[in-house]
Amino acid sequence: MNQINFDLMSDTQLLSYVRTHPQDTEAFHKYMDRLSERAGVLCTTDEEFEAELQK
Repeated sequence: MNQINFDLMSDTQLLSYVRTHPQDTEAFHKYMDRLSERAGVLCTTDEEFEAELQK
């Protein structure tokens, strides 16, 4: 299997990949790292997390 470079993906592309590959924990963690780098994004509940994913 080819190694996917998540750094080359846009946030939208990475989010789409995470949604279609929920078993890929590396992709999930990469996306969460990106979210944590955004100013003002703090998810403390599942509901807040889901709302942020919808953005």
